Amino acid sequence: MLTPRQQEVLNLIIQLYGQFEEPIGSKTLLRESYLKVSPATIRNDMVVLEQQGLLMKPHTSSGRIPSIDGYRYYIDGIIHQEDKELPFLDDDANFEELTQAKHYSPLQLTQLCADILVSLTGFTAVVLGQNKESHYFEEFKLVPIDRTRYISILMTDKGNIESEQIELKVSLSKDDITKSVEMINDELKGVVLEDTYQRMKLGIPLLTQRLTGYQLDFSPLIEKSMHHIKGHRYYISGKSNLFDLIDGQTSREALKHLFELIDGSREMYHLLEEQEEGINIMFGYEFLADSLANINLLTGSFVNENQKIILGLLGPTTMSYEKVIALLEVMINKLSIQ
Repeated sequence: MLTPRQQEVLNLIIQLYGQFEEPIGSKTLLRESYLKVSPATIRNDMVVLEQQGLLMKPHTSSGRIPSIDGYRYYIDGIIHQEDKELPFLDDDANFEELTQAKHYSPLQLTQLCADILVSLTGFTAVVLGQNKESHYFEEFKLVPIDRTRYISILMTDKGNIESEQIELKVSLSKDDITKSVEMINDELKGVVLEDTYQRMKLGIPLLTQRLTGYQLDFSPLIEKSMHHIKGHRYYISGKSNLFDLIDGQTSREALKHLFELIDGSREMYHLLEEQEEGINIMFGYEFLADSLANINLLTGSFVNENQKIILGLLGPTTMSYEKVIALLEVMINKLSIQ
């Protein structure tokens, strides 16, 4: 548990490190703040914060820099602060006009807000929209083409039909097909589609092995169906701003992964979908190569017209979190009530 002064010292170091991008010492801290204590007192507080894993001391400096845990502690405080001052974006005529426009869909409004965020922050913004309507497993069929190739077919309770050609290493008899299809329908009929994926991936192959002697995995069909039903719609703004966050030491492989990721990859969809409701942060080391660990993903989400929409910002670890989180909160709050 931090004392109020230790909390303030941590906040100031994070803010000043974002401003100067160099280790912050006690003299800098006192010069740039209104703290009325001695340098020795500040140094003691910094030692305590370092011992708690919230600050780090570079080998070449007597100053301190924030650790990932320090950033998490700081950001969590901002997100859950009840009386924080939000920016007056309502006074911005363009933003007000956008949010009042009735001819835009929620997704289109979010895309326009992403453009505004890019202009205000200089970062890269992404938007993902997905259908929140639940679909349930209705019927599965398996139609042979030849000895090893088959068409697997899935129908949901709302009439959506998905099919996929698969090739098995074995040839199934007509009886094997009948027993497997009946078992799958008995096991999964009426189950929400998201829950059927794990069962089709893990449990069903074991059951088909008991029936036919072979483990049969039809989970790619479920994944394909969910992907289409969710109707992912993806948008990116300010993509070139990422070059400001890349240094000359970044490998070609790391750059390739970064740009494949943000160009609407399934990996990016999963990253955004997994974010909980509200404002969330992912640090670069959690989803990018070590050389790109200075790029963070800040997201906000809301549900409107049976559609979940996620608005994300890719920016530096040293960003002004107080300002950026406030901007994102204002936009998410406005968009959620349209």
